[in-house]
Amino acid sequence: MAAARRVLLHPAKGPEWSEFAGASNLIGWRYRASSEEWHYYKHSWQTHGEAVDHEGLYRRERALFGMFTAGVACIESTAYSLAALSAHPRIGPISFGAAEQRACSPKKLLNLLSPLPKAAALAQALSTLCASAEWKLWVELRNRMTHRSNLPRIIFGAVGAEPLPAKALHFAATSSTPIVEGDLASFDALHAWLTRSLTELLIEGSNLCPI
Repeated sequence: MAAARRVLLHPAKGPEWSEFAGASNLIGWRYRASSEEWHYYKHSWQTHGEAVDHEGLYRRERALFGMFTAGVACIESTAYSLAALSAHPRIGPISFGAAEQRACSPKKLLNLLSPLPKAAALAQALSTLCASAEWKLWVELRNRMTHRSNLPRIIFGAVGAEPLPAKALHFAATSSTPIVEGDLASFDALHAWLTRSLTELLIEGSNLCPI
């Protein structure tokens, strides 16, 4: 924010400011929401294991939905704010008209920044993010739970023996998502990836701004 203010508010407030200010304000809130929802899901499993009632199951599914929705929104709002920043003449300018604003995403921002030499490091960070298996999973699960269905949980039964230990994250593949299988630490790692990726985007965005 401090780096962007030096560009967007001096010597006068530019038209890019309102778009940047709104999007950048979302970044922290969406990151916090994603983290809080994950910690709720994790705490529920650590406290109750598999045995929750319908209300507990609802709250877990809501937490998963909130985690992935807010996590993707965190990255997408970062991309939008970086696009608004890069549209300023002191940095770009890149094209950031109505069409780009309506469909701004990390991939589209990467395409917009590719011809800009000073944005090479930011473009590389975006390229790494867009190509990662983690980002693909974040988006696929967000889209599935937003538009199609909750993730179908795999439940094991047993006859004459103890059932297999339940996994906190064990969901069947769907027409648009892969099988998801892992323990709580697996999703701790997914949040660590979100944190690292967000940090790199913010650092490289700050580095675009003249001192």
